[in-house]
Amino acid sequence: MAAYCPLPAMAPELPVWTHAAPAPPEPEPLPLFMYPPPPPPLPAGRRLLPWPVPHRPPPDFFFEMDYRRTHSLVQFLADEGAIPTPEEEETREQVIRELKKIVTDWAKAVACEERVPPRRVTATVLTYGSYTLGAHGPESDIDALCVGPCIANLPHHFFAVLRQILKCRPEVSGLQTVENAKVPLMRFRFSGISVDLTYAQLPVLDAVQAINTSSPQYLRKLDSRSWKSLSGVRVNEQIVQLVPDQEKFQVLLRCIKLWARRRGLHCHLLGFFAGIHLAILAAYVCQRFPNATANGLFTMFFEIFAHWPWHIPVDLHGQQTNCTRSDGCLMPIVMPCSPPELCASNMTEGTFRKIREELMRGYVLTKDLGSHDFEWAWIFEPFPYSTTYEQFLRIALCAPTSEELHDWTGWVKSRFPYLILKLEDNGIECDPNSSQEVDHTVIKPNIVYHWGLIPQSDTLLDSSSLKEDFMKYVINDVYGKVKCTNSELTLSIVGASELPKSMYNDSFYSRHLHQYGVGYQAADDCWSTIG
Repeated sequence: MAAYCPLPAMAPELPVWTHAAPAPPEPEPLPLFMYPPPPPPLPAGRRLLPWPVPHRPPPDFFFEMDYRRTHSLVQFLADEGAIPTPEEEETREQVIRELKKIVTDWAKAVACEERVPPRRVTATVLTYGSYTLGAHGPESDIDALCVGPCIANLPHHFFAVLRQILKCRPEVSGLQTVENAKVPLMRFRFSGISVDLTYAQLPVLDAVQAINTSSPQYLRKLDSRSWKSLSGVRVNEQIVQLVPDQEKFQVLLRCIKLWARRRGLHCHLLGFFAGIHLAILAAYVCQRFPNATANGLFTMFFEIFAHWPWHIPVDLHGQQTNCTRSDGCLMPIVMPCSPPELCASNMTEGTFRKIREELMRGYVLTKDLGSHDFEWAWIFEPFPYSTTYEQFLRIALCAPTSEELHDWTGWVKSRFPYLILKLEDNGIECDPNSSQEVDHTVIKPNIVYHWGLIPQSDTLLDSSSLKEDFMKYVINDVYGKVKCTNSELTLSIVGASELPKSMYNDSFYSRHLHQYGVGYQAADDCWSTIG
């Protein structure tokens, strides 16, 4: 294995089932898990008995417990519907086949429009993301890349011509365009499967023959948007090559994704993880412990990243690239492609804090392999928003029709990072919940979000001025003004008692685990004392 950059210290007892090298010196123990105080002084003439040495179970015990946890973890994933059925897999494969046919016909139509012999012009569809990595679930979308020829431009041929072709297909519904994003895309459902379709324009007519995403000959001639669109495919290829065991990697990535969704950490627009972040973190753990079981890998995921010094980027190639917080990279993760790039991130101080706390919570719950009453449901319990926060920012979106609401919602969501930063500028951190609710007291189609508010001072939030400022950003161009014509956005502050019933969950963790003193909040200075 290539030399790695300095790693954060591991916990004092590295699980024996990983067969890894001895752990580095142990970090300072957490306050809640310090050794008991020394006994009080004894009367004169009494001798102090030797302090009892705790009995360490034999290695066979840990292997047996590891086997049981691995088996129960895989079973838990199946019971929770995290693994698609063969029928669902066939549906996805059929969707991809149909998309390739549509794009092939589209390329011929573009050739006729541009008066180029159709036989010379080709296009295709490549997939990337969790589907290509084999870690998708039944509800996961398909990340697809349309690779087109040099005569097919993005504004007209992709967003107008191809969009119209897709709109006329009976299998397609909820078609939405996101043209002003860093990576422009079309989002729709094809036979019930969500698809995110991006575009890369190659500098050739025959795109199928030229599609070698790592070829310097074509990469040098790509425009910036096509370069970014191709990044997902290039990164996928590298991850597949760098992971020692594909099956273990897929199980681990499914676990991490389910944990992130349940704990409210899986939404890139809201400042949390994107799929590529989780894939690289999972690949890093698999690289470090190639012989570990699924349980061992998942445990070490929390072990490593709960104590990671985030001034050091996570890099699968082990390059010592320093990225300080002044660069805006709170959680730097390097994409394994050439040249190396940092993954795009919308993370803020508030969302970064929650991620660290949840990593520490996972570490505390999984670190004791000898616990007989362990349940995986504790790790994957939905985050209890209703009992964690006292106040919430209520964001209500409304439109005359369901189709217009879908389009309006997509546009406003793409502006959410600005709203989160605006709140933090006003001294209020927030925990943006990605769950969508419906207000049944409103006749028009609507969607409602509730974000937990965490005031950092006694500052009062003026929702009217916040809305006014946010709306200026939403309609700062012609595209936003058109979408806003018949649509509405409302911001208000509500208490926990005003939340919809669907946001209240019966928390097993909060009802039963507090007796163990599981305090998992990350200390502000713990990152400077480790490593």
